[in-house]
Amino acid sequence: MAEAVCERLCIVGVGLIGGSIGMGARQRGLAKHVVGTGRNAERLQMAMQKGAADEVTTSLQEGVTGADMVVVCTPVGLILPTVRLFQQWMAPHCVVTDVGSVKSALVAPATELLGPRFVGGHPMAGSEQAGVHNARADLFVGTTWAVTPIDGTSPEAVQRVTALAQGLGAQVITADPDEHDRAVALTSHLPHALALALMHVAESTPYPQLIGGSFRDGTRVAASSPELWRDIFLHNREHVLWAIDEFLGKLEEVRTAIADEDAETIQRFFTEARILRQAFGL
Repeated sequence: MAEAVCERLCIVGVGLIGGSIGMGARQRGLAKHVVGTGRNAERLQMAMQKGAADEVTTSLQEGVTGADMVVVCTPVGLILPTVRLFQQWMAPHCVVTDVGSVKSALVAPATELLGPRFVGGHPMAGSEQAGVHNARADLFVGTTWAVTPIDGTSPEAVQRVTALAQGLGAQVITADPDEHDRAVALTSHLPHALALALMHVAESTPYPQLIGGSFRDGTRVAASSPELWRDIFLHNREHVLWAIDEFLGKLEEVRTAIADEDAETIQRFFTEARILRQAFGL
């Protein structure tokens, strides 16, 4: 059992990520009491059955009141409206963090609302399978969890959020919000855009039974929540567009090599990609 990082942990949005935080926090003793809040009473009861919370409520006020840490696990587009709504019920010592995969559009305005006790966060975990029924206590073990403080963020608040993430088994890195968004545009958001394009291009295949493993791997995330990823693309619009343009430039190089029957360049591209993938530890 890890040392408790808070007395009352409130999780706003008990889906895959929020549910996994709740399960992990309860199993590892990171919080003495976990309360889950959400709008769907049936899903909240499922969260209770999964062991993701000690208590659930559809009342955001009831969930936040008395909490000394709140983790906002809503879709990106709802994070700021949710913070704006519950700030009136927060205890003075309460620390707030989120798990959104876009940070530059959220951290500054959330800090304006909450002051130094807001700490932007993003666990690089999850899957295309959403919902609390897919949550698990070990979801964050061995993953990377970014925290994105800015000037004025409380070091004590950062320490508390870091302790929660590490207690759940994650490796914590500190990142500038804008640089974080540029990085995930390449490594997370771009692959989702490519998966969308691949699925739509493949719609015209005459033999769907000839789909290979590479296609399955490359399009797995196309099964992700359309609403969630719509918001992510729009909130990280500038960096996603940049990443797509970078990809198109490299794809054009590959196309040119194939068109020119340049076997040496094609082989070099594969060799370099293989080396890069190994360097990334993949």
